[in-house]
This record gives sequence, C-alpha cells and structure tokens, in this order.
Amino acid sequence: MKSYGELAKIYDKLMDHIDYAAYTDFYLSLAAKHGWKGRKVLDLACGTGNISLELLKRGYEVQGLDISEEMLMVADEKIFASGFTPRLYRQNMRNFQLMEKVDLVICAFDSLNYLLKEEDLERTFSCVYRALDEHGLFLFDVHSYHKFTHVLGQNTLAYAGDDTCYIWQNNFSAETGICQMNLDIFQQDKSGMYRRFQEYHQERYYSEAQLKQLLEGKNLSVLGIYSDLKFAAPHPEAERLFYVAQKA
Repeated sequence: MKSYGELAKIYDKLMDHIDYAAYTDFYLSLAAKHGWKGRKVLDLACGTGNISLELLKRGYEVQGLDISEEMLMVADEKIFASGFTPRLYRQNMRNFQLMEKVDLVICAFDSLNYLLKEEDLERTFSCVYRALDEHGLFLFDVHSYHKFTHVLGQNTLAYAGDDTCYIWQNNFSAETGICQMNLDIFQQDKSGMYRRFQEYHQERYYSEAQLKQLLEGKNLSVLGIYSDLKFAAPHPEAERLFYVAQKA
C-alpha cells in the first residue's frame, strides 16, 4: 500500500491545525540561537511544501526534496500560486544529492522516524553532511518515547471534518521500537457519496543516545536538543524533540 499517494490531495486539510508559521519561526530561532546567518535552505522531506513556502515568504533561497511525487505536485502548485518559483526535487532522503550546497537543512514533522533502519539514518546523515556548506546546520524533529508509548501506543484516533474523516489505528511495539499506523480515510465526492481509501505507515523510535552516535559518526556535532517548540530541555512528557547539529 503506497504512503502519501491519494492522501496528498487532502493532507493539508487534515493538517490544518498545524501552525506552519510558528514552526518555521521556531526553526529559524533555533538556527539563530546557534549562530546561523545564512540564506540557503534545504527543506528535506518537504511534503506539500508548507515549511518551504513559509521560508520563501521570509526571503530565503529554498530547495525542497521529497520522495512522494503526489506531495510534490501539491507543493509545486501551492508555491507557484503564492508568487514564487518552486525548486522541488523528487529524491529519496537516503541518497539525495544537491547541485549546490546549502547553509541549513531542515527536516520537520518526524520525517526521520520513517527511516526504520539505523543504516538508513546513517545514509541520510551522510547526504546531509555533503549537502551542507562548512559549519552549516542540520535541524530536525522526532517523536519522543512518550509520544510513541502514550499518544500513539495502541490507541485509535479519529477525525471528522465537513467532507473528510478518518480512523487512525496505532500499534507500537516497545521491542522493535516500530509503530504501525493504519489509516482508513473517507472522502466525500461531489455527489455526496463517501469514497474510502487506506494508508499504511510505519515509524521507528530513536533514542537520544542513538541519534547522537549516528550524527557524530557522520561528523555532525549535536549542539542542542529542545522540546515542543520551546527552548526547553527534553522532559519525560515531551512529545516532539528538536535537534540542532552542525557540520564539523
């Protein structure tokens, strides 16, 4: 079952509760806190381009990269309609290459949790290292253990909108660290009938020790770890952890 295929068409509707401007401001504040003054940014796993668009609005030079052609099509239309020239590329984060180096790489919304093997993270970090200019920064966020065990866990989540609803069933294994997510999505068409489609996703939990070791093994030094859109250290009930690493 393909992930982010049909979902791409309604992804922004389902995620309309997210304040992308606030996320972008926080990421830029993190970068500034650690001395970043660059202009060239890579939005890694950019999805439908919400972070890319916010960065463009702030005057940055932005490239976006994602593995999903459907998500990139939405991003392209959105960015073009907002008066900017899209620079979007369909590549796998495990082996991507850029034509020119950037000062900052951002990988938002737990995209790295989709990499289920440590060697995939290592390959991605190697690509990030090569993409960064000297002393460039790599910022990303991941789900915490609390998020995997208490929010996702074995829980079923549900959403009902005007013309879209879903049932999201989670199954997290503490033994493997992998959370399996089954989504049943119902979309109303013009006739008023609902069409059902399904998506299957998997994410893996990575500990702070694992991420530090893998990053530093690729010459990316961890400068700081923060929680939940705040300049606060990780705490037991944090749901999202933000990492700042620098090309050594």
